[in-house]
Amino acid sequence: MQNLQLSDFKNYRFIDGLKLSPNGKNIAVLGRKANTENGYDVAIFLNKGCGFKPLTNLTGKVGHFLWLDDENILFSETRDKKDKEKQEKGHELTCYHSICINGGEAVAAFKVDAIVTKLEPLGQSKYLAATVFDNSRPSAEGKTDAEFQELLQKNKKKGYQEIDELPYWFNGKGFTNKKRGRLNILENGKLTPLTEPLTNVSNHKLSPCKKYVAFTGDFHPADTRSLVDNIHMINIETREEKNALAEPKNVRFFDFWKDETLVVSYAEPEQRLHEHGHFYIVKEKVAKKLTGYDLTVGQSGGSDSKFGGGTTTKIVGDSLFFTSLHGYNTDLFEMSLKTGEIKKLTESGGNIDFFDMANDRCVVGFMPPGRLMEVYEFDKTLTKISNFNDEIHNTRKYSAPEHFTFTDTEGVEVDGWVIKPTDYKPGHKYPAVLEIHGGPKTAYCESYFHEMQLFANRGYFVMFSNPRGSDGKGNEFADIRGKYGTIDYDNLMQFVDECLKKYPDINEQKMGVLGGSYGGFMTNWIVGHTHRFAAAVTMRSICNWMSMTFISDIGYFFDNDQMDVADPWSGADVLWDHSPLKYAQNVKTPTLVLHSDEDYRCWSPEAYQWFSALKILGVETRLVMFQGENHELSRSGKPDLREKRLEEIMGWMDKYLK
Repeated sequence: MQNLQLSDFKNYRFIDGLKLSPNGKNIAVLGRKANTENGYDVAIFLNKGCGFKPLTNLTGKVGHFLWLDDENILFSETRDKKDKEKQEKGHELTCYHSICINGGEAVAAFKVDAIVTKLEPLGQSKYLAATVFDNSRPSAEGKTDAEFQELLQKNKKKGYQEIDELPYWFNGKGFTNKKRGRLNILENGKLTPLTEPLTNVSNHKLSPCKKYVAFTGDFHPADTRSLVDNIHMINIETREEKNALAEPKNVRFFDFWKDETLVVSYAEPEQRLHEHGHFYIVKEKVAKKLTGYDLTVGQSGGSDSKFGGGTTTKIVGDSLFFTSLHGYNTDLFEMSLKTGEIKKLTESGGNIDFFDMANDRCVVGFMPPGRLMEVYEFDKTLTKISNFNDEIHNTRKYSAPEHFTFTDTEGVEVDGWVIKPTDYKPGHKYPAVLEIHGGPKTAYCESYFHEMQLFANRGYFVMFSNPRGSDGKGNEFADIRGKYGTIDYDNLMQFVDECLKKYPDINEQKMGVLGGSYGGFMTNWIVGHTHRFAAAVTMRSICNWMSMTFISDIGYFFDNDQMDVADPWSGADVLWDHSPLKYAQNVKTPTLVLHSDEDYRCWSPEAYQWFSALKILGVETRLVMFQGENHELSRSGKPDLREKRLEEIMGWMDKYLK
């Protein structure tokens, strides 16, 4: 067995978009892999009962796909050179092709003059199409191609951005002012809008009878996005539109059960961001409570080795099937829509990220402990049916996380893990790193983490935990509003103490700390409150809640909620008290700052402020700003920049801990 290499993630096959054919006999899934052009190739892989084989070009760029029937798949991909040139010039264009699973090449089906994000068949060659609609973009209607091209170039060169609404940008999307998610009917390549130009559709569901579509979002022009949702329902045939709820709610989930009957989960009180919701059956605006559920529907554990997702909720007959993180495993659950009874169907011991069901068959995308994502069949037990990543596991060293729990000072049980160095020899002292997850309402599991395994293969102990604020243990455990840097900090420091007791071969003088997003905030907080770590790496972090409030895509509502203040003016003292920047004068730990210049979740000024403060105070520090990347760099960024990020992390820790 060889040691894991820093760039080995480029050989992983990331899978998502799992879909069964209508009869349940065949399986299709998207497979992504890094290429030599600093991007990702995406192909459809098909399983007809004898393993997965590529259905489309391995070097292609498939966007999304759907089953047209049991033998034919429709997928989006730009293949024609002229179409690619049009897109490069700024034309919005989505090209579709169809392919028969029984043989033959893909053939061009139709093109849509829009950015289509999702397509669902309505029958008779009609589709429900979700698109991105930009109200500030020039219209091509009534213009020749040359005239429209001239308008596009003028718009591109105007040299300014008009902003009159909040949020004005979003991570991974850039400036979103006047951009909307829109629902349309697509027929013969022509779009007919179902929603108004300034209505923003954030999530939608199509009824089983395909006569209705329900959606959440903003339903009228607004200066500031609403923090609560109503559910709008549209009769596709008559275009009649109505509210599904008597009043807006903090909707967590919704879907059709029957015709105009919805299953809805919404949280009380309405303004709490992370509260789990009760389930209701809703018809004619009357909501009848079905049951409560104090866990997140559709949630899964974190990993830097998965890319994309798939179906996490599905109504079949009189049951809602859903994934949910319980403790530190994600399993498949079934809820009766008649009684509200919830049953746990799997004991995965790992993480079921997504699934699909058809004709009494169920397949899932599953990450067992220490393994990359593969497709499994579920029939009372989970059976592996794909081998996308077997080779990497069969040729690289791996060190399994060792789980333990401890009880904090308030009597709450907390989960933690330690990964030993892969070539560990008892009695020899090793450096160690404390990894801190983002969120904070996410969770570590025993999923495969390339970064953690890389540390272990390079001779480090790796410590990681789910402190208070993490997901998987209900509302009370996750609620740290107004407590950032207090009970979560205490949990993490107690966890490190427990690790030192259980693993005496950890060199207490050679420990590092690192994390991203909330984990970056905690890294900044930690080095301002203790000197026990010899090195730190803070990534996509927060250092100043006041600036974060006014520049983050979610800051104007997230920060007030999480800091438990009414607004930043009356709560200025609270925001500052919980800001790592206030305690920068205490920092002695050499700190590497990693950030992306298009990270609109934790925008780059957070990194510049923290770096400047440490530099002014004489702390050894360095800032690396990744250009053209966003908050998702570690998971879905350009492969070469993901590699550079890992080089920086390993180099910094090696410098101070070895």
